[in-house]
Amino acid sequence: MIFKTLRSGSSGNALLLEWGEGVHRARLLIDCGLRSQKAFVQLLEEEVGLDVPLAGVLITHAHSDHVNYSALRVIDRLGIPVFIHEKTRDQVHKRHLHPSRIPSSANLEGIDFRNFGIDPFAVGDLMVTPIHLPHAPGVNTHGYRFDCGRHRLLIATDFHEGDALLPYLQDVDLIYIESNYDPELLRQYYNPASRYHMSNEAAAELMDRLLEENECPPCTIVLGHLSTERNTPELALSAMKESLAYYDHPIELHVAPRHSPSEPFFVKERN
Repeated sequence: MIFKTLRSGSSGNALLLEWGEGVHRARLLIDCGLRSQKAFVQLLEEEVGLDVPLAGVLITHAHSDHVNYSALRVIDRLGIPVFIHEKTRDQVHKRHLHPSRIPSSANLEGIDFRNFGIDPFAVGDLMVTPIHLPHAPGVNTHGYRFDCGRHRLLIATDFHEGDALLPYLQDVDLIYIESNYDPELLRQYYNPASRYHMSNEAAAELMDRLLEENECPPCTIVLGHLSTERNTPELALSAMKESLAYYDHPIELHVAPRHSPSEPFFVKERN
């Protein structure tokens, strides 16, 4: 598997997962929170590529930096399936597709929504396990674990408490996790919505708890969804490095760029 962040932050989120080879090569886009149709089409053409059709778009929750009307118009036009939790689908309709919110000429009834519930489901050879995460009140939110052969990847952003994640983090090769804010910067630039996100210290503590319980740590940790005013890549990396310094396991640490694609991360098998 190859994982890549395309956008990461409150101004827009999109992640890309690729697996398989040759005729079995497949791609899945996770979230599509770009703010205009033009920007989303440009991302698909220039940063995703249309040489391999997308197996679908997987949605984490209904906030507009993860899915919105503009992206859904493009998805409808291109006939891309949308994998979405059944409760999240209702929230997407209320937030982004309600008749009072869209032009009267718009007709997005043809979107290929593919609902899922609490159980794992397959997208081709990829097994997807939904993980319910605590986020803002009334916003149904999920992280995901992806299993393909012996490769395992987990993504989790937009949450504020990590206990629900721990059982799914065991034996994962690559983790993409939110490290949203630095507490001191939050005091300077207060935002009440930050209470629904993970601080640098909380993300580091969660990884510390994982390493205490897991004899096979991840090869790679990618920190994402950093706040612009209330965090910096240096602060996020410093908190995580301090937490991991007590362990001998070599773990690659990266920060996802906010407005541009990351390097491709190969989901490596652990020893």
